[in-house]
Amino acid sequence: MSEFHTRLKYKKYVNVIFLFYIFMLAIVSFWGISIFQTRIHGNIGDVSHNINIVPFHTIETYLFNFQHYNFDTWFYNTFGTILVFIPLGILLPLVFVNLRNMTMIVLLSLVVSLIIETIQYVTLLGVFDVDDILLNTFGSILGFLIFTLIIKKSKR
Repeated sequence: MSEFHTRLKYKKYVNVIFLFYIFMLAIVSFWGISIFQTRIHGNIGDVSHNINIVPFHTIETYLFNFQHYNFDTWFYNTFGTILVFIPLGILLPLVFVNLRNMTMIVLLSLVVSLIIETIQYVTLLGVFDVDDILLNTFGSILGFLIFTLIIKKSKR
C-alpha cells in the first residue's frame, strides 16, 4: 500500500474518532450532567443559581472545601472537567493540520467551551460557570502538549 493510501486511511480513522469524541462531549456536557441534580450553585432548574461569572470561585470552593462533597461530585467538577477536554487538544491538530499552534488551540477550546456553557445555561441542562471554561481550556492545553510530545518523539 502506498504512503498516500496509508495516510488517507489514517486520516479517515482520525476523523471518525474526532466525530465520536464531539458526540460524546455533547452527551457528557448536556445529558450526562443531569444525573447530578445539584451542584455548588443549587438546583439545575433554579435559574437564579444557574451562573457563576467570578473566575476561580468554583475551583476554590471545590479545592478548599472538598470534604463537603462526595468524591464523584468533587472529582467530576474539578478534574473531570479538565480530563474531558484533553482529547480536544490532541484531536484538533490531527484533524486540522493548520491548527498546530497553542494560540489556535486555546482560542478554539475557549470558543467550544463558551458555546457549551451558554447552551447549558439557556437549556437549563447545566450551570454556566466561567471556571468550567478555564478548566476546559486547561484540559485542551494539556492535550495539545501531549500531542506535541508525541510528534517530537515520533520524529526521532
